[in-house]
Amino acid sequence: MSVCWFVGTAVAAEPKFPAYSGFVNDYAGILDGTTKDKLEALCKELEAKTSAELAVAIVKSVEPLDPKTYAVKLFEKWKIGKKGKDNGLLILLAMDERRVEIEVGYGLEGVINDAKAGEILDKFVVPFFKEGKFGDGLYNGAAAVAAEIAQSAGQEMGEGFKPVYSEEGSPWLIGFASVALIVFIWLIVYASGFVPGLFGAFFGALVGLAFAGIIGAVLGAIAGFVLSYFKLPGGFSGAGGSWGRGSFGGGFGGGGGGGGFGGGSSGGGGSGRSW
Repeated sequence: MSVCWFVGTAVAAEPKFPAYSGFVNDYAGILDGTTKDKLEALCKELEAKTSAELAVAIVKSVEPLDPKTYAVKLFEKWKIGKKGKDNGLLILLAMDERRVEIEVGYGLEGVINDAKAGEILDKFVVPFFKEGKFGDGLYNGAAAVAAEIAQSAGQEMGEGFKPVYSEEGSPWLIGFASVALIVFIWLIVYASGFVPGLFGAFFGALVGLAFAGIIGAVLGAIAGFVLSYFKLPGGFSGAGGSWGRGSFGGGFGGGGGGGGFGGGSSGGGGSGRSW
């Protein structure tokens, strides 16, 4: 009797996983039609160019499981990726748990390892989620993942499928904050009489920011300070480097179901983030 009760409890604790309807499966109803269509088109292009299968699932809750376990089990149920290649990847969004997971098939773990998955979430997904822009976060995360997979296969995603930074995570926004800090420091030191060195540092930072982003600003500040303090008062110097930034473009196709997945399995790798 006790054995039957234990088995019945274990079965009851296992959630009922939803059946997929395509590459993009929104069971929480948070995506608008345009965003869903763009995601479907991106996933279709990735499969056409690399054979890799990217699935997106949005659920209200993963109870009674934790998000990572739910992602693994859902991946295995849907069998994302091609059989024998295991080149599937799942992006799972659990709304009640405020958690997003990237689950990677074994065949893609060399391309999207745990560190890379976490980096993509930090740069392209979580900043949007913190602003309440879940569609933008999912799209940019999927686009970043697709770009990595395509590049590893010697391919390139179309111009319309490029990820972008959110304003919160924008290097330029951080760069302007850095300039504001430099101005503040310059004003303080100005009162102390060290005008030549800080004058050069200030303009060196501005030039560095214009041409190279944050790194250039820091290096420019140092170079400007050294050159102006020891040589020419008020001189300035910039520095090299660059910040990449993508952009949205046209070319998104219509939505629709993506057909069945190919029989892949999860490798257990990936990463997750809360917001």
